[in-house]
Amino acid sequence: MTLPIVRVGSAAVDITPPLSIPHLGFVPRQGRFTGVADPLQARAFVFEGDDQRRVALLCTDSLGFGSGILGPGRHFTDEVRALVSERTGLEPGALMLSATHAHSTPETLGITRLLDVPAAAPWLEVLLDQLASAVEMAGHDLQPCRLKVGRGEVRGVAKNRRPSAQGLTLDEQAAGGKLDRELQVLVCEDEAGRAAQVLVNFQCHPVTMQVQPLVSADYPGVMAALVERNLPGCRTCGFLQGAAGNLNPVRGDSRDYRDVQLYGTMVGGEALKVAAGLLGDDSTASRSGTVAWAAERVMLPPRPLPDREPYEARLEGAEIQAAGAIGAEARQQAEAELRRAREAVQVWERYSEPQEAEVQVLRLGDLAIA
Repeated sequence: MTLPIVRVGSAAVDITPPLSIPHLGFVPRQGRFTGVADPLQARAFVFEGDDQRRVALLCTDSLGFGSGILGPGRHFTDEVRALVSERTGLEPGALMLSATHAHSTPETLGITRLLDVPAAAPWLEVLLDQLASAVEMAGHDLQPCRLKVGRGEVRGVAKNRRPSAQGLTLDEQAAGGKLDRELQVLVCEDEAGRAAQVLVNFQCHPVTMQVQPLVSADYPGVMAALVERNLPGCRTCGFLQGAAGNLNPVRGDSRDYRDVQLYGTMVGGEALKVAAGLLGDDSTASRSGTVAWAAERVMLPPRPLPDREPYEARLEGAEIQAAGAIGAEARQQAEAELRRAREAVQVWERYSEPQEAEVQVLRLGDLAIA
């Protein structure tokens, strides 16, 4: 049986920010970087099916992208898609924009107002161009490939952070459904039998380096670089974050770069093993050469919220305390409490309204990415 061929291209663009762009901190909420531990990348993948239809995937070393970070009347994802469509002809909904959710990256989620930082507006325009350029370059690099999928397991990286999981061993968490250790790998095997492109799916919050002054892609960046260096013929390795909502690294936000390297090596090592095992094994190959997409935006109803009055009372008290604080230390503490109280009210207001969300799926042969 002749296996279906999908043409695949990839490219990477450095999106490391200037130090003038803040990260999301605790106090202050917009923290300042002082250096770079490792660079941030946007890795783009373009897939063309047997009917010449294309889809694209952007894997970015980022916290995520809030739709409103460009300001009123603008939508970040829509503008990335529009730029890509203008340059490549790709259908706007055929581009999936994903984030590793690394917390040691710029505050692009919009929890705080990034545009309050003078350098942010021009930087965001550059970022839009960088993301679109990565997809454009990937589309110029299409090569025939067979798509293959495998699975592995990574132990010793993630733990469940919920109170209900405390006191349980990692094995007990996994057995009880509180911990997902599965790693999934998509290999795009070229005509020479090499893994030209690799996508890795795993689930764990990249928070080891959060709230510290060094830019870092955290463990997904170490993982991707490890695979690209050590898997013969690999041009680009992307990371797709799984359902990591309550999964943290086993040592939490240690802010120790050695932990980043260890976690990345553990995840990357398993990815290398799985990817290498797929090469030459046609039993794992897709039996379809179809590439397609679907997307729909929906409004999610708000969750039940506690009463607003206690948050407003806290804010009023914090304002009084800040106005009357005497001495540098007292003023600093009062201002920190004021920021927390003000943000609590803002969060209440934001999530008391329905939230827009997009449900999107890419079909790559027999595989679905959603």
